Amino acid sequence: MKHFDRYYTKQERRNLILNALVLLIFISYSIYLIIGSTDIVRVLFLLFILIFFTGAMVLKEILNFFFQKAIYQLTHECDPLLAFETMKKVRKYDFLKGYTLSFVAFSSLVYIDTEKPEALLELFAPGNKMTQNGKDMILIKNYSLYKAYVLLNNKTQMKKAYTELIRLKDLRVKGKSLSPLYAWFDIEAEYALLTNDVKEASSILTKANTSALNTREKAHHLALVASVETEKGNLKEAKALYEEISTIANKMSLKERALLKLKEIKNEKTQKTR
Repeated sequence: MKHFDRYYTKQERRNLILNALVLLIFISYSIYLIIGSTDIVRVLFLLFILIFFTGAMVLKEILNFFFQKAIYQLTHECDPLLAFETMKKVRKYDFLKGYTLSFVAFSSLVYIDTEKPEALLELFAPGNKMTQNGKDMILIKNYSLYKAYVLLNNKTQMKKAYTELIRLKDLRVKGKSLSPLYAWFDIEAEYALLTNDVKEASSILTKANTSALNTREKAHHLALVASVETEKGNLKEAKALYEEISTIANKMSLKERALLKLKEIKNEKTQKTR
């Protein structure tokens, strides 16, 4: 039961209970019809319907459980590789391909957290039909390409990718905005920092409302703030931020980066005292 409390929100738990009740009623009524029927053809038909829909509903809930588990492992436990292994199970048994968009978005976050830009570029290569359609896929693709070029330190391609990405911030399709998949204030602050506008980056981050960020997003946000503080020469503040990142980032590449930055700050302080 603790797994459901951990992986599911209250609304998702309510939906799970409701679906279980619907399934129970469906099974009970189907069995009632089967017992009351003397027509063998009708009995076989009802059995087929019972087995097919029961199996489909059970599989649906099992896939959703592992999907929620993968999300928790990625966003709260900050263990991208373990989360990816869990997500692969969902992908393997997703016979109706209902999790295709989720799998692509999830894979891109894993590649970002493990700093694999080549995998990101391969995922969104023109020949990959899985990543070419859908309005949300456009956002996922542009964000992922932007992050890939950031990781590759390719400033030219990064600027092009950012131009395409920022256009989607206020884009509306049929009167609806794109799904709020990413923290735009971090995207804008990161770009400002990487284009040497430390003042603008600092201003954006100061105004940012971070209350809705999960642990994974918080780690990335703190890394940005720490980088800005480092650029401003506020090493004490940067050190505290890197220490917090090293505590929460778990198995993300950000943890290794934070530990490296802490060593650099320590060495810099040691040299100044000599």
